[in-house]
Order: sequence, then structure tokens, then C-alpha cells
Amino acid sequence: MNYPLALYIATCFMQFIILINITLFNGQWNGITMWLCTGIFIFSTAVFVSSKSNKRRSSND
Repeated sequence: MNYPLALYIATCFMQFIILINITLFNGQWNGITMWLCTGIFIFSTAVFVSSKSNKRRSSND
């Protein structure tokens, strides 16, 4: 799977979590939702930075 698609899927997953929190739980789980979205964001950022550094290493070889 290429990295832009993985990042897009992560963004869709975060939006789905927020939608479920608002529609099913009436915003009662805002803290948990925020932590889940933050965790997904940090993981996605790490994957993105890792892919950029791997591309630089492979282009320098």
C-alpha cells in the first residue's frame, strides 16, 4: 500500500470516529475520541516522516 493512500485511510478513520461519537454517543466520549484521533495522527505522522527519510536514503545510494 502506498503512503498517501494509508494517510487518507487514517484521515477517514478519524472522521468516522468523530461521526460515531457525535451521532451514537451524543458527544459523551469526547475525551476518548480526542485521544484516539491524536494517536492515529501521531502514528500517521511517524509513518509519513519515515517514508520521507527512506526515500532520501534510497535516492542518495
